[in-house]
Amino acid sequence: MKDRHFWVDLSPKKRLNDKKFFHLMSLLRRTVRTRAIAAEKKADFRFRISSLLAIFWLAMPIAPLWASPLENHSSGAPVMEERVKPENKSVTWEGLRPQTESSPLAGLSTLRHVKHRVRPGESLVRLFFRFGLKLQERELWLGAIQRHHPMKALHPGQELDFYFEKGVPSPDAAKGKETLKALEIEFNEDWILTWEKGSQGIVFSKREKPSDVELKTAAGVVETSLAEDGSRIGLQAGLVSQLADIFSWEIDLHKDIRPGDTFKLVYEQKSRKGKEHNSSFRVLAAELVNAGQKFFAIYFEKEQGKGGYYDLDGRSLARAFLRFPLEFTSISSRYSHSRFHPILKVDRPHNGVDFSAKRGTPVRAVAEGKILYAGWRKGGYGRMIEIQHDSVYTTRYAHLQGLARGIGRGLSVQKGQIIGYVGSTGRSTGAHLHFELYRDQEYVDPLNFEYPAEDRIEPRLRRVFDNAKQLFLTELAATPHS
Repeated sequence: MKDRHFWVDLSPKKRLNDKKFFHLMSLLRRTVRTRAIAAEKKADFRFRISSLLAIFWLAMPIAPLWASPLENHSSGAPVMEERVKPENKSVTWEGLRPQTESSPLAGLSTLRHVKHRVRPGESLVRLFFRFGLKLQERELWLGAIQRHHPMKALHPGQELDFYFEKGVPSPDAAKGKETLKALEIEFNEDWILTWEKGSQGIVFSKREKPSDVELKTAAGVVETSLAEDGSRIGLQAGLVSQLADIFSWEIDLHKDIRPGDTFKLVYEQKSRKGKEHNSSFRVLAAELVNAGQKFFAIYFEKEQGKGGYYDLDGRSLARAFLRFPLEFTSISSRYSHSRFHPILKVDRPHNGVDFSAKRGTPVRAVAEGKILYAGWRKGGYGRMIEIQHDSVYTTRYAHLQGLARGIGRGLSVQKGQIIGYVGSTGRSTGAHLHFELYRDQEYVDPLNFEYPAEDRIEPRLRRVFDNAKQLFLTELAATPHS
């Protein structure tokens, strides 16, 4: 309705007659009432739309922001499956480590590729609307994406790749718009997530971003400790921690390593756009000489993407359990049947091992299992996590500063997963981790308990393993000590 403006002069000089005056006032009241009704309808419409959107978002199986994008959360969404794209391998050095690949969609002539860089304030909802997807089709795509990627995670500069079927108008899109066949999202520096529409619904897959991989070698002589001397020759802390984990079941690096011991390693270093990524370092082969005794480790993949470390005879160096719940650390108090308690001032059993570490240091689950308890525990434990690994083994992690995001009672954890952070809660004199191991509900010494090896190289893979081993041994022999 067009706005109408009235001006009434009620001065004595120009007073309108009563009939005209009341007519104008009545018209003015109707105009005000009409505007109020229109505003009320508009507000009601906005409220209904907001309510519908709220119901729509709450009904979706949204992955929490801390969840890994590589997890597959079950829901009642359209039929979907998760697949990992196979990695190409060759028979040279390149064949000894995983290779990345470019998008398989980029080379298809039947698809029109649209690359989009996210601008501030943009969301997938707006982009789908811009590309002409109708409501039902938008809901289908958003529901599929929500299973693996939190909607709010889009950020300015993030790259999205849309693939449309050339010349095929979509019945699920606006007139003249092509069918959306696939979407790729650059999740982070390492991963690209893909959703592809097929006859069985929308299929999710993931692949590593292309990167430059450089093969490097390093060698050193221990003067003080493996951590300090590794840092002295330029090794990243994460790489030294890997080395410590690899040999953790062969030698106690906290008490057995000594000045004059030597180490060598062959490792790969990934770089992308000229930047090095610490998390991409991986040891491929290592030699450690301790008190004249040589220990070797060879990285080998029995299946694509599933690798481990083996000795020269093909026996696994790994166990079902990690040796330590912290990365490279030191031991402040060992398992004992009688120890003087620094707070209680009495002799009593110390049924675990204390690892000294800085407050906030990540704590790892030593094996896969199910969390029985996560929270504050009486008896001096403070904040604690208890994990049941199978019908035989249980572990406890005490005095924690806090729990890792998403950790709680009843949840399953993987070997090496971060579950909490070192603190000094409960009966504690300083920041450290108190770690306990139970076998058949009885305390055992975590440092002196023998766990069975995970596996060994099968005869069918022995020839391939021996070839890889020889390549690595030749490279190690040619590496001089610093």
